[in-house]
Amino acid sequence: MPSHALLARSARAILASLALGAAVVAVAPVPGVFGTGCSPTGALDRDGTPLTARLVDPPATVNGRVDATGCDVGVYYSHGARQVRGAEIFGARYYGVLADGNDGQVVRVDVVGASIHDIGDHPITSSRHGQGVAYRAYGGGSATGLVAASRIWHFQEAGINFAGPGVTGTARNNTIHGLGAIDTLSQNGVQVNFGAHATVEHNVIRNFRFLGLNTSNGILVAGGRIYDSPTRGCLPSGCDWTRDARIVGNVIVNADTGIAVLNADADFNPPGSPTDTLIERNVIRNDALTNLEGWDGSIGVQEGVYAYGNHDRIVDNVIFGRGYDPDVCGAAAVCAAIDTDGAVDPIVTGNLVH
Repeated sequence: MPSHALLARSARAILASLALGAAVVAVAPVPGVFGTGCSPTGALDRDGTPLTARLVDPPATVNGRVDATGCDVGVYYSHGARQVRGAEIFGARYYGVLADGNDGQVVRVDVVGASIHDIGDHPITSSRHGQGVAYRAYGGGSATGLVAASRIWHFQEAGINFAGPGVTGTARNNTIHGLGAIDTLSQNGVQVNFGAHATVEHNVIRNFRFLGLNTSNGILVAGGRIYDSPTRGCLPSGCDWTRDARIVGNVIVNADTGIAVLNADADFNPPGSPTDTLIERNVIRNDALTNLEGWDGSIGVQEGVYAYGNHDRIVDNVIFGRGYDPDVCGAAAVCAAIDTDGAVDPIVTGNLVH
């Protein structure tokens, strides 16, 4: 097990090398503009909206500039094995890239070296849409793939979303920027939801602060009947537990909750069998108290890691900053480095909190 001194040195080295105050240079896209107009996809969003897209199942690799202004989706995929590589995608209302495995469809999409931005309403609203890259698969199909070395910013709801029991995905080496302290919508950097199988590793995620009634999360892992709702997009049987998510080696800066894991039934009971989320070797920092509403409007909530499940593992993370310090937050907010209150058999070891 690494020593606390080694973890501290590693955290300082990671933060210094990232130059967190500087802009991140996006991968330059190949010149050219893909597509004109908006075409029907034949798919619905979870709110019932019929989705249109600038590009629908393009056979070639998308590697140029995709202006999806006026469309719901930038690039939509429903079958086959496809790539988005070095592209710039912007302007869509619902998704930059959507890999859709709903209703028995089978699709694999890799998104590598892309720049994806301005996805959502303009200006942003409180509606739960506007995702940079999304994989969804309910009803027997599958959506798989890798999102890597991409930059995702100025989106409405989430940077990357893996949702549904037919999804298997990896988010690796991406830079994801939230909108900072806003009161319009609680954003999330990466979501692993409702039975999806995902690895989230070595990403830089920052600026997820919410000033209203809720919290924003750098990484959110969610599942169980507590989320059942007609607009969640889950199966008729309800929202599946999310098991075996791997959250490893990420740097998360200035999020209300750095990593939030919530698997619960309709009565807020944790699962009766292991969910086995692994949260390991992440560096999580929050510089200030900004969330004053929390869940019920009476007190703010800011936590480095919140894990509510069964046999989740929180190992060798570095968590620090005034925003997670109970002495700084005082009576204004519940602040903690790690919170596993009510969880079943959590494993918490080797973490450095300072």
